[in-house]
Amino acid sequence: MQRLNALAAASAALAVAATISTACGSGEPKTDAERLARGREIVEKMSAKLGSASAMLVTTSEVREEVRPDGGVRPVTVTRETTVRRPDRLYSKVVGDRTNEVWYDGVGVTLVMHQDKIYGQARSPETLDKTLDAIHERYGVNLPFADYLYSSPAKALLADSTTGGWVGRETIDGQPTDHLAFKDKGTNWEVWVRSTGDPLPVKASAEFPDDKKLRKVSITFASWNFAPQIADDRFKPTVPQGYEGVAIIQRARALREMAKQDATEGKN
Repeated sequence: MQRLNALAAASAALAVAATISTACGSGEPKTDAERLARGREIVEKMSAKLGSASAMLVTTSEVREEVRPDGGVRPVTVTRETTVRRPDRLYSKVVGDRTNEVWYDGVGVTLVMHQDKIYGQARSPETLDKTLDAIHERYGVNLPFADYLYSSPAKALLADSTTGGWVGRETIDGQPTDHLAFKDKGTNWEVWVRSTGDPLPVKASAEFPDDKKLRKVSITFASWNFAPQIADDRFKPTVPQGYEGVAIIQRARALREMAKQDATEGKN
């Protein structure tokens, strides 16, 4: 009798498992609209987690496919460690094929390029969000990694015109993730977000078919720390002696817009 009871219990457990499996399968998005909605939902959850952090330290491994002057493409591999304290502080150090440091102290941005022994400085807006926008607008630089540093990454990543969405479930280094893929004007991008625990990005990539400098970036998020110990001088720019100061070249379009803005403010 005990054996029969055990067999009956096992059969019941299998039936429950089958029911759950079927339910989960039927819950997967099947139409383009459902896939887009699911993808947006996951990005919003990821964004809420990242945006809620008053400070964080993130380490990434990145491979950039950059366009050479002759039109060929070269891979550039770097490891980046970035410290953020919202709303107006950032420090980032890059090592690998390049060795650079960037400071943002709420007043200006300082970029030091150690291999060339040069540095550049420029005034910037009063918040990190506005500064990241300004870097893209003024200097025409695509910074896919920076999208995840905004106070609302979802606003940086998604627009009304964005298409795509949820692709499926994938396991990366033993971590179950939701794979999302989106398209928008001038860019195709993907992100793999943890499907258990905190909804943090594990991997991301972005392609820029029309960009004359950058074709693709692949990012692996090695670690996230939302309670970092930050030294008092972390965000104070440090330029080694003997480095040459150079101008940071701004886009002509950005300069025209700034001139118009200055003229308008002068009339008021």
